[in-house]
Amino acid sequence: MPFVTAGSQRNAYDVIVVGSGAAGGQSAYALSMEGAKVLMLEAGRRYIPATETPMFQTPDLAPLRGVSTPHKPFGFYDATVDGGWEVPGEPYVRASEEHSGRFEWWRARMLGGRTNHWGRISLRNGPYDFKPRSRDGLGFDWPIGYEDVAPYYDKVELLIGVYGTNEGRENTPDSPPECLLPPPAPLVSDLLVAQRAKRLGITAIPGHKAVLTRPLDYERTPARLHPHNVTAQRILAEDMRARAPCLWATPCGRGCSIRANYQSTTVHLPPALASGNLDITTDAMVYEVTLGPRGRASGVSFIDRTTGRHHHASARAVVLAASACESVRILLNSRSAQFPDGLANSTGRVGRYLMDTVGSSASGQIPLLESLPPLNEDAADGDQTYVPWWLYREQRAGKLTFARGYHIEFGGGRRMPGYGTGAGMEWLTGGSYGVKFKQDVRRYYGSFVGFDGRGEMIPNERSYCEI
Repeated sequence: MPFVTAGSQRNAYDVIVVGSGAAGGQSAYALSMEGAKVLMLEAGRRYIPATETPMFQTPDLAPLRGVSTPHKPFGFYDATVDGGWEVPGEPYVRASEEHSGRFEWWRARMLGGRTNHWGRISLRNGPYDFKPRSRDGLGFDWPIGYEDVAPYYDKVELLIGVYGTNEGRENTPDSPPECLLPPPAPLVSDLLVAQRAKRLGITAIPGHKAVLTRPLDYERTPARLHPHNVTAQRILAEDMRARAPCLWATPCGRGCSIRANYQSTTVHLPPALASGNLDITTDAMVYEVTLGPRGRASGVSFIDRTTGRHHHASARAVVLAASACESVRILLNSRSAQFPDGLANSTGRVGRYLMDTVGSSASGQIPLLESLPPLNEDAADGDQTYVPWWLYREQRAGKLTFARGYHIEFGGGRRMPGYGTGAGMEWLTGGSYGVKFKQDVRRYYGSFVGFDGRGEMIPNERSYCEI
């Protein structure tokens, strides 16, 4: 596999891609499969899911039974093997330490970035999401619309594998039938919450997640994605055959050694590397885009994190896909006589309008779910059913006191117990102990349902990052 060091790179590439996550992986895949010579630079270390993913290890096999620590906030088995809210040697300062204004920056210093860790929820933005200012006067309209992006949503869903259903909900776009895999069977908790939500006039539907529920169509999909490239079709067909459907046995957040869920390291990079057109250099911290005599990008400068040495790589084009804040850092750091305030920053807007997801969560104990027989309910990791935003009509009528909306993800079930299972139930058990505590855990475990609200932050200039 063409993992190269700084000293063994080509003299020049067609394209340099900085970052190896969702954007970097997709860019490198699309370019290299069509013949471009691509160099991918990743600030973190090399990561191989097939050999490094502890999919089937149980909590008792981990230090402290897998409990979270400052270095592993999501537990010992989390796929972020290097990174987190704080990265040693890479400090950042917040303007506010108050909870309401505190920005937490998750960084994954590893090949594949945050795609190794994320929840795999893969919803399409709807037509309203591309033209929000035209609807409510807030934020900005995109210069493109849903109809421009829809064909690329189709291609991505076919490539990575997304399950879900078409429900015809407002601003919740349906996919062409051939693009979606069937969703897994709902859990008892999903059915119960959906039933009670329906009584309130609220519709719950299967979520869309990048997890394989059946083998991919390796006979027809490659030709659809690469219609005039027989070599790319062959490479992709072979790669699709190597991906197995989900076993419904372990959390996606651990990563996936059988390549059932989407990670850049399991979906984009293997076929791109097989094309022979992609080189990858890890531990390469890019700090500057360099320019040629005509003011166009000519390459990047980076530091080898293992040696501390400075290097330069040349290319005809550069793709910055290093995540929002890291790409801003590189642009602002790329100062020159022509661009004294940083590259592409003549308006001073680079780094402004930093956005995050608005979220809130709650959970409840459902007596109807007590004392159910123990079944394998690992299912899709996390929430596999959700409620799309349902108050568009009320919003248009001016009955709401806020703009935009949110969706609600929910999930429960008797998943594999982890460290701390049974803790925090004193309000139900009265602080039982011994045999009575075991009986209480068996009674109440699986009777809790969690609800996660996910909304949209309206962009504002006061939310920004800078050097």
